[in-house]
Amino acid sequence: MRDYEPVSRALTGYELAFRDWRAGRLSDSTFELRTAGPYRRVVVRAIAHLRRDPATGETRHAKQLLVTALRSREGALAAIPRLAAYETRWNRSVAKARAGLTVLQDIRDRARLIPLPEDAVS
Repeated sequence: MRDYEPVSRALTGYELAFRDWRAGRLSDSTFELRTAGPYRRVVVRAIAHLRRDPATGETRHAKQLLVTALRSREGALAAIPRLAAYETRWNRSVAKARAGLTVLQDIRDRARLIPLPEDAVS
């Protein structure tokens, strides 16, 4: 989970800039240089870190879902400014991330641990 947190922390700023870009308040190059590019680097770094993390059982399944989510997110960011390709990949990344985080929350629930913060679910 720790290796996924930078992606969640950077998400709000990215989404706000994405809205500004879609509304025409940011140019393509400004959005790419200041927001999409840096966010993509966070995503790529998280993929590398997650892949190295040891996992077994249900945790392994959650890890696979999160890696798949991040690879889809990386593909979405690479597809900018082609919005149809972006949206397909982005939506896939959201669904996979939610599935992975749900698996982790289920594990924590069974162990009677505290819940994951809601903002960790991107």
